Amino acid sequence: MISLIGILAAVNIASRMGLQALPNIKPVTSIIIISVMIFGLSFGVKLTIVTTIVSNIFLGMGIWTFFQILAWIVICLLTQIVVDFYRKIKKEPHLIVMACFSFLMGYVFGLIVSLEQLMIGGPGLFLTYYTAGFVFDTLHAIGNFFFYLICAPILTKIFINEKQKFI
Repeated sequence: MISLIGILAAVNIASRMGLQALPNIKPVTSIIIISVMIFGLSFGVKLTIVTTIVSNIFLGMGIWTFFQILAWIVICLLTQIVVDFYRKIKKEPHLIVMACFSFLMGYVFGLIVSLEQLMIGGPGLFLTYYTAGFVFDTLHAIGNFFFYLICAPILTKIFINEKQKFI
């Protein structure tokens, strides 16, 4: 499993670096969501930490790194809650439902990362920063929706095959 975390983190890191010119449009959140759905919460949290720290070594490390990790961990937790709900009713979440969930997680990510400004400058700075970044959160959400639709069918098959190797 460690090697799979390394491979997925490398994909996430490469996408964050390679798609820098596209603001907030990266497959990272969708890949984290898909990994939690197949491998569970612990795997997603580990993937989040490795992805964020290593990519921010190249992209810029700062207090926002903590908030990015926090945001993706919250997304991991919310994903696990959704997955557990579907397992209780003995169904698999539909592709479109999870793509919409992924879309919403773009806004969750933006809100949590913006909390940094609340700590630094109080409610006024937070509101200004969050409002100014809403367009970028929307781009993140739209990107998540489409990346999920593209990545989920492919990665789910690959991840299930990999998971069976460890069972």
